[in-house]
Amino acid sequence: MVKIRHRAKNYTFVLLSIFGISFLLVYLSVNILSSQLISPLYFQIIKEDRKSFIVFLEKIKDFSSFPYFLGMHKRIYGNRIEQDVFAKEVKRKETIQNLELFLTRNPKSRDILYRLSLLYRDEGNQTKADEYLNKARVIDPVIK
Repeated sequence: MVKIRHRAKNYTFVLLSIFGISFLLVYLSVNILSSQLISPLYFQIIKEDRKSFIVFLEKIKDFSSFPYFLGMHKRIYGNRIEQDVFAKEVKRKETIQNLELFLTRNPKSRDILYRLSLLYRDEGNQTKADEYLNKARVIDPVIK
């Protein structure tokens, strides 16, 4: 009877040891993997690098938490950070306006039409992008 209980205790101990070691290995593997997947942007933000905050805010513009983070960073860096975050959109809109002005002077310019198509696609306006791409294809059917 004593030998059976002793064997059962040893068997239970071995099973628990194997389970514990397996759990530890899985935990360490997941931990190591996740540490390698952390964005370098996170470490730059921790160092309070202004440019990294701009990149961070540009990436979260479409999320509902964006106004909160923008307000928080405006208190730290001032209103200039908002201008920096939206600088690409402002530049794209200015470029679109200039190209459309050039297009009124030269409506058959394949390059302007194609560039407008790309800009509108980047802006998310697929209808206008397709319209300008089709106009460019009429002039130059080789355009894809």
